[in-house]
Amino acid sequence: MGAGVSRRAFLAGCAASVGRALHANPVKQAGLALKPFCFYAMDTGLRGPDVPSLEDKIKVLHDLGYWGIDYTLNHDELPRLLGLLDNYNVQLACAYLSPRLEDEIDARLGDSIKRMAGRPTRIELAIGSTRLKTSDPAGDDRAVQLLRRVSDMAEDLGPVVSVYPHTGQWAERAEDGVRLSKKCGRKNVGTNFNLVHWKWVKQNTPQEQLIREAMPHLFAVSINGLRGRDIVPLDEGDYDVTAFVKRLKDAGYEGPVGLQGYGIPGSSRESLKRSRKKWAEITKTLHI
Repeated sequence: MGAGVSRRAFLAGCAASVGRALHANPVKQAGLALKPFCFYAMDTGLRGPDVPSLEDKIKVLHDLGYWGIDYTLNHDELPRLLGLLDNYNVQLACAYLSPRLEDEIDARLGDSIKRMAGRPTRIELAIGSTRLKTSDPAGDDRAVQLLRRVSDMAEDLGPVVSVYPHTGQWAERAEDGVRLSKKCGRKNVGTNFNLVHWKWVKQNTPQEQLIREAMPHLFAVSINGLRGRDIVPLDEGDYDVTAFVKRLKDAGYEGPVGLQGYGIPGSSRESLKRSRKKWAEITKTLHI
């Protein structure tokens, strides 16, 4: 330790460095050098009447300067999606699925993950249960088995595995994702932090502390404007999203950030355009 540096400060600095190294691993595994805070859009915000086809959805992301898409996994459609993404130079940021603890793993998942080889994709698992209450640790062993099996499928192909905390699902809290990531003990298993689901669930831990605790395992973050409990474009609402992104930056996060757009009515292009403009303002303000 250098002169004038307390043991506590030294250990805190080491922990932050380890956290940054761990959540940077997925980018290295994909063989890609990505800029901090790559901005992608979830396909929940691509359901307007102006984007009826898959190509329309990808094209609007390209036109507006989004880095990637968070895609609800459809095994049959995936090959066409990947071709469109390559044509429009848009990344497959995340592939979302919602397995239940009591079910057998999707038999087609392994082949789909192989199709994603070389991509910086998070295989997002919104883990549910037909028997257990939300966040009940009685499901941990089964959840760890599930995550390790998907981890084995991903190996070192590029895609990584991330718990997707979702209100009402068994794993609904960011704390659940952190706990399961620790129990898995795999460098390609981590968790998301989803702002709206954090907002919708009663919290016991201050947000800033929760982000710090999640940092060594944090693979992706999703944001959105909030008006009360309602999801709105980034340039609307009464929640200070800029302050939230600053907390991420201050904690050392540099991974991808996604835009949640579930339930926003009207034109997808217009909503995404406004949110993209607001994101540019946020990153400029925070010198990202």
